[in-house]
Amino acid sequence: MPTAPAPLHFHDPAGDRTVGALFGAPLAAALVGAPPAQAAHFTDPAHHPARLIRAALSDLNGPHHLPHPPADPLQHAWAQVLRTTARTGTAPTSAPALEHTTAQDPLGASWRALTRTRHPTHDPAHGSFACTHLTEAVRHAHTSAGDQAALHTGTLAAALWGASALPLHALRRLSETTDPHTLTVTALTSARGPHSRLWPEHPVLASEPRRLPPFAVPHPLDPHVLLGNLDHLRAHPETVDAVVSLCRTHPSDAPHLPDPDWVRVWLHDRAGANPNAHFTLNEAAAALAALRAEGKRVLLHCWAGASRTPAVATRYAVATLGAPPLPTLATMIRAVGGHLDNPSLSTAVAQLSGVDLPDPARTLFPHGIPPRRPDLPEPHITG
Repeated sequence: MPTAPAPLHFHDPAGDRTVGALFGAPLAAALVGAPPAQAAHFTDPAHHPARLIRAALSDLNGPHHLPHPPADPLQHAWAQVLRTTARTGTAPTSAPALEHTTAQDPLGASWRALTRTRHPTHDPAHGSFACTHLTEAVRHAHTSAGDQAALHTGTLAAALWGASALPLHALRRLSETTDPHTLTVTALTSARGPHSRLWPEHPVLASEPRRLPPFAVPHPLDPHVLLGNLDHLRAHPETVDAVVSLCRTHPSDAPHLPDPDWVRVWLHDRAGANPNAHFTLNEAAAALAALRAEGKRVLLHCWAGASRTPAVATRYAVATLGAPPLPTLATMIRAVGGHLDNPSLSTAVAQLSGVDLPDPARTLFPHGIPPRRPDLPEPHITG
């Protein structure tokens, strides 16, 4: 008897894509200015589009085809495209039922926008990222067929590229009317089933002995930015006006924060787990810069404040403050008592500045990596 597939893990790129699919329509509404009430039809199970999306994403590690296909052939074809794209990270090569609909049909228009919009060249050093195909496809659909086509395209394109490809400025606008955490819970519980002891239903690493002492230090080049860990946010929320979170969080971690002032970034601290690493790091730094431009004192944090945090702090310093990339990266790692357990983040930050960094440890610290903070966990424990 074949074994049952393992439940979808949050580090699995399919988890990224599934969460993206739930965010896709409301994000598209924020991008093109569609009424929030239209986007709600894609997230509220009282409406048919939301039920269709949840059915397409249910038990995502289960059968390839829809477990309960809708009777309407166009809806069936669209939902199957969504399921295949979220499962595999690749859109199907053909969908005849969708290809030949009328120009204004939102299901067919979204398929054509997904498959016919050009993919930008991935050239991080020049600010070009392949995953911005997501926003270009949404805008193409909106121009050619209107709001509904844009919202359907947002769902498909975000299932292709993932939550890590969502532009954070649009997510901030979305959060004014939609709770981001609720969408994340809905996406992952649809794909894997509910699990009351796991994130996102439950706070991450919230119990001893996996809690860390609260930690935060000022950004060496901008004292109105604190570089810290998740437990600083939990223990000292009064120290900042806004937060950029680079790890998994739960509403109970910062219940005082308005959603637009809490930017939650889909970023993992392990090599190979970030399909849009350059874009995600760049967006996180841009979100930090936007909050600072609004006059806010900001906490930039991940779980430990030792790997993701110095990477984004460096990109912010380089892109916004004009700092040199490699010396700044070394300074940020020292400032937080951090490490290079996942050198891919440092390599990606350097590449955003057009610098090749194949061996971060040797290049940044030729005399040896400085000692890490004594409270830091072993490399395999990440948030």
